[in-house]
Amino acid sequence: MKNVIFIAPPAAGKGTLSDFLKEKYQYEHISTGDLIRDKIKQNDEEGQSLAKTIQAGHLVDDNMVFHLLEEKLSKIKQNKNFILDGIPRTLQQAMKLDIILRDLDFSDYIVIDVDVEENILKKRVTGRRICSNCKSAYNIYFEKFKPQQENLCDKCGHELEMRSDDNEETFKVRYETFKKNNEQIIEYYQNQGKLYVLDNSQEDQTNILNKLDRIVGAKVD
Repeated sequence: MKNVIFIAPPAAGKGTLSDFLKEKYQYEHISTGDLIRDKIKQNDEEGQSLAKTIQAGHLVDDNMVFHLLEEKLSKIKQNKNFILDGIPRTLQQAMKLDIILRDLDFSDYIVIDVDVEENILKKRVTGRRICSNCKSAYNIYFEKFKPQQENLCDKCGHELEMRSDDNEETFKVRYETFKKNNEQIIEYYQNQGKLYVLDNSQEDQTNILNKLDRIVGAKVD
């Protein structure tokens, strides 16, 4: 199977797709968002600066992102398949990422463009709620993902929270930035023969996950 880079707008479902690969094939999931949030939790000067950037809907400085990413990648064993989630978001990042992956001997990878309609993405973002205790995720706009009791986790009963950047204004900034940069990234990976497109607009995940199986090389028709 191949190492995977996901390219997707906010709330496109990268987390669910990554969880599938982790649970079924033991992929290592590397999310730049998680790396950044872990840094923010340290609450030092760099962490506080990152928090302000995220809340404003802007991209984090590339040097910081790649510092955190390279540190994480250097710990991955060569026989372990991994997923990169959240990068690249610009052509310059894609080119820099190629250099890092090559230097760490991780050149064998594919890129999956996760495609979702804009109105669905906005509901996924603004309706997302996270359990303050067990981190289970819900969404108040989709019946299948609503909590049984309003604002309480089905699993542990703790209060649900809305992330500070899960608002319409921040979504608009992030989505417009994504659209602006994505065309060049898609062309870059198409020219390398590494690009696949996966439509993740449907709520029924069976067909989507079957297609993902085929893309990563786990299933052959």
